[in-house]
Amino acid sequence: MDFSLTEETTMLKSSAERYLKEKCPPSLVKALIEDERGFSIDMWREMSQLGWLGLIYNEKYGGSEGSFFDLFILFEEMGKALLPSPFFCSAVLSGLLINESGNEKQKEAYLPSIIEGKKIYTLSLFNEQGSYDGENPALMARKDQSDAFLLNGTGILVPYAHIADGIFICADVKGAGGGGPTIFEVDKNASGMKLTFLNTITREKTYAVAFENVELTPEKLIGDLGKGHDYLKNVLPKAVILKCGEMLGGMQRVLDMTIRHVKERHQFGRPLGALQIVQHHCADISTYVASSRLVAYQAASLMNEGIPCGKEIAMAKAWCSEAYKKSTWIAHQVHGGIGFTEEHDLHLYYKHAKASELAFESPWFHRSIVAEKMGI
Repeated sequence: MDFSLTEETTMLKSSAERYLKEKCPPSLVKALIEDERGFSIDMWREMSQLGWLGLIYNEKYGGSEGSFFDLFILFEEMGKALLPSPFFCSAVLSGLLINESGNEKQKEAYLPSIIEGKKIYTLSLFNEQGSYDGENPALMARKDQSDAFLLNGTGILVPYAHIADGIFICADVKGAGGGGPTIFEVDKNASGMKLTFLNTITREKTYAVAFENVELTPEKLIGDLGKGHDYLKNVLPKAVILKCGEMLGGMQRVLDMTIRHVKERHQFGRPLGALQIVQHHCADISTYVASSRLVAYQAASLMNEGIPCGKEIAMAKAWCSEAYKKSTWIAHQVHGGIGFTEEHDLHLYYKHAKASELAFESPWFHRSIVAEKMGI
């Protein structure tokens, strides 16, 4: 398979690399970790102006109608910079969910504001055990006599919920007529909603969101009743591939900083890189990067062409998750004590690798999918 980039994609990659190198240095990443909002408003506005937020959406909603592979390449560059922003939860997860499930009126209501960066949305996907539960949601929405729905339950690991204008949730509809897993949008000012900050390993702004008799009018129902899991099944594979792109970018940056370190660091009168064991460590990281690029690019290319690629997506997620973690572990051995300090940048990538490993299911889960696709 030919993974060479088109001229347009190469230009996007180069411009994104230059922009993020200038606007999102490690010092900013560390500062935004401590910032109450957790992202740069100026950068958010600029990314909208660059067309990133609407890269894959239809022009009639304000999008650029770019390819999914272009978005994958953009995420690779974001992974290098560890860009802290609600881009993934708003412009990707929420935007794709509306694009997949919403009627035309809902698309016109949500997508332009997402693409322009005027509104930020997020998505609640996990129950209190930390498991994806779109098929059997722990959140319950009971229909009352006025055709409204009363939402109860708790979702966790909801990114940027504190600044989101709305949260998309999948709830099991009960009551007259029933319905099963259904997508709703909960407004930020909804009565009965409580947010609790979760101090995760990356310290990204992530929350547990509790809903107690939150009233949802019929207009807050997205798509058709009982189709929530079906909609999410169309969105999540794309999210998994983009997460692989992000991990790939992080691995590349880890390799770059490790090579730079072994060239600059001198010990016993010669560069650290002159030691054979150090050379082998760097070779191992380079091998993880190259192999991850192959499986991730393959999955992204197949998705871009609309070719069924469940096996390839699972292979990419399983491999990239462990390759990223192992690459950062090796890099720590090469850097020595300095790599473990808060002043150094390496720890940011190690933490991101661990969080990414568990995002959208663990490697063993995806290996099980590969085995199933193999008929064993």
